[in-house]
Parts: sequence; C-alpha cells; structure tokens
Amino acid sequence: MKTLGLDVHKDWCQLTAVDDETDEVCLEMKVRTDPEELQRVVAGIPGPKRLVMEEGAPSARLVDALRGLVEEIISCDPTVNALIAGAEDHNDENDARRLITLRRAGALRPVYTPPEPYRTLRSLLGYDHRLGREMTRVRNQIKGLCRRTGFRYRGVAVYPAKNRPAVLDGMPNAALRWEMESLFRRLEALKEERRSAHRVLSGFDAELAEIERLQSIPGVGPTVARTLVAWIVDPARFRSRPALSSYAGLGISQKVTHWKATGKAVASRRGQPELKRVLYLAATAAVNGRNAWARRFRVRMDAGWERRKAIRDVARRLLFTGVAVWRNGTEYQDAKVAMPSLPGTA
Repeated sequence: MKTLGLDVHKDWCQLTAVDDETDEVCLEMKVRTDPEELQRVVAGIPGPKRLVMEEGAPSARLVDALRGLVEEIISCDPTVNALIAGAEDHNDENDARRLITLRRAGALRPVYTPPEPYRTLRSLLGYDHRLGREMTRVRNQIKGLCRRTGFRYRGVAVYPAKNRPAVLDGMPNAALRWEMESLFRRLEALKEERRSAHRVLSGFDAELAEIERLQSIPGVGPTVARTLVAWIVDPARFRSRPALSSYAGLGISQKVTHWKATGKAVASRRGQPELKRVLYLAATAAVNGRNAWARRFRVRMDAGWERRKAIRDVARRLLFTGVAVWRNGTEYQDAKVAMPSLPGTA
C-alpha cells in the first residue's frame, strides 16, 4: 500500500507518494490543480494506494475525480493540523510528507465530503440564508433613516409598497428621499432574489423524497427539512445518537479529571451551526402548537428547567425523531414521542 500526501493550492498541488512497508518516498512532483491531470498522475502510480489531503474549496471536486482510483481518500480538517501550519520548515514538500506522517499516527480528523446533489443543496441553503440576513440589514437601515430624519413610524408598517409614499413624503429633502427610494429598491430586489432561490430549492423536494416526509413533523417546514437532509446526507454514517447530536451542535460537554466528572455539564459549542440554528427554530415553533413537543416542553418547564434547556431538549429529540422518520420511510406519529417521567437536567 502506498500513501499519497497532496498539498492542494489554487493552481498547483504538491504530490508525495510513500511506500508504507519500506517508508521510502516513491514520487515527489508538482501537479496542476486540475481533476483530469490529477487523475492521470494518480492512475499512473502502480499498486493499491490511499490519498490524504487537507479540506479546502476544491476538495470536493478532487474527491469526485479520484474516488475510483484509490482505496481510500482522507480529506482532513486543517484547523486541527497545528503541526503543519506551525512548523518552522513549513513548505509544500514538507507539508505533503507531514500529512502522511499524521495519518500514520492517527492524528488527522477526517471531514465527510457529501456527494451531489447534497453539496449544491448546502450551497443554495447558505445563499438563501445570507439573502434573508441582507434583507434584515436593509430593513434596519430603513428604520435607522426614519429615526435620523424624525419620521414617526411607530405603529406604521414602513415596508409595504402602499405605505412608502407617506414615508418618502416624510423625508426632509430630495437627497434623503432618494436614499430611502434606493433602500426600498434594494429590499424589493432582495425579495425577488429570495423568491427565485426558493423556487430553485423546491426542485430538490422531488429528487430527495425524505424532505417531504420530514415536513410531517410539527415545527419542520421546507427550509428546516432541506437543511436536515443537506447536512446529515445519510443517517447511517452516525454510529450513535450522541454522535448525531454532537454533529448538530446539541451535545453536552462534560469535563473529566482523574476519570471523574468535574463541574457542571454544559451545552457543547461544537457542531454544524446551520443545523443547530434550524433545529432551534423548529423546536421553538413546535412548542407553541398543540402536539407532543409542546407537552414535552411543558413537562420540562414544570420540572424547573430553564427555557433554553427545555428548547434544546426538544430540538435534540426532534432531530432523533426526524432521523427515525427518514430511516424508516414513515410519516411522523405524535403518539410515539417519548414523554419524560422524572425531573432532571439537560
């Protein structure tokens, strides 16, 4: 078996091949960062081989191109590879060799590379979220301009088109009226872009049937369902519920010293932020309805839990239920949601 270390850059890659049995360097060369060129070079290296590289912008394309040519591809998290970034003799050749050394030592943290169409779905969901944040930013700028000019908008919806003439008439001069008109135009353009984004995103619902099934869960709408599918991809890749909740940012962190837990267990700050965000939104919406999630939330609150902990508990259980619905190919059943029987802590 040969291990290939690939240090990837925008235009060129440094490729180093080492024989695992003899620990000898078989090949060292620069290769253009082009999938077809890398395919040609890797295919020309005889015998079984694995490839190690750091996760980056072009990683997914390279994984797709090389997947059938090597026994294993490890795309690792660069944020934990301090032995590479902090080395005094940091250069392309040494970095490629260090990737191989760290792989042998078991010191790499692999990053899961999803196939298509999940990568595209992730990208579009992120863009849709950024459009929403930009809309909020423009709305805040509109209200800020109203405050600076003394326009009393309290109790008046300043965003709808029917009220905009009154807002514009309240501007003290032509220059500020133009600024307000510009903000309204930006808001309308962003609204149209977001409507277009939702139309494109809805095209994934037919391709990925689990998106529609997940929406049978209270609190889970199209955006939440698509985000769950885009980031989880395959529920079978998580070995346990704690691993799944940790990935979603809903795990519990507990310090241990001398094999004993110390201090108070707290919510982990690790995990996928987009997944965590939509699960909290879904849980907050669900507990305001008439369903098992609302009953579970009330039981936790009656037991003395803080609201944020009770919401996190619902978000975590909602995640587990969504994965069960996904795996079994069934619809959500409210009666199957477990109710806590004894007071406890998150």
